[in-house]
Amino acid sequence: MWPARSAIPTIPAHAMVSRDAVDAAEEALSARSDLESGVERALDAMESAQPALSAQLDAVLDVTTDETAEALAQFLSVIAWRSFVEAFGARLNAVEASSLAAARAMFEYDEELRRGDPHAVLESDDVVAIGQPHLVGFLRDQIEAALEPDEDGEPAEADPDAVDAVYKSVLVMILAMGQSVAPPRGVVLAPMLA
Repeated sequence: MWPARSAIPTIPAHAMVSRDAVDAAEEALSARSDLESGVERALDAMESAQPALSAQLDAVLDVTTDETAEALAQFLSVIAWRSFVEAFGARLNAVEASSLAAARAMFEYDEELRRGDPHAVLESDDVVAIGQPHLVGFLRDQIEAALEPDEDGEPAEADPDAVDAVYKSVLVMILAMGQSVAPPRGVVLAPMLA
């Protein structure tokens, strides 16, 4: 059930990323002998296939000085994109810059709605997770791991604000890609009501 008050549109059923697709995306990166070079190659491929997503990632990296947040931004962006590729292949269209900007605006507006509602039970990332539970679950696990204290109980070295900015950026990418997946052949979507 979609929350009644949300600026984030529902994720079309034909655009939900499966757990298998997330696992395959992660496995493809970890199967390489060097994760860092695997991420770099994937970033190059993402730049060719999804220039608007790459530009958003570059914008995040331009303002991030925290090394952990930078590495997370690159890794999670690649995993999100590769998960969509694994799940939908040629049905994943290139995200236009305007579509990405619209997804960002919807996410930010949804956050504002929830900040102003004392009865809001869900956060904006929870709304995205309703439509993309496997992918957002993977992101949350990675974010939690980056912010966990070390084995000596010392706080994580990662800047929580930088990591949060990365998390929100990848959520916006997920929203935009979810809207850019074409339905399977033969499926006719009902027109949206004005």
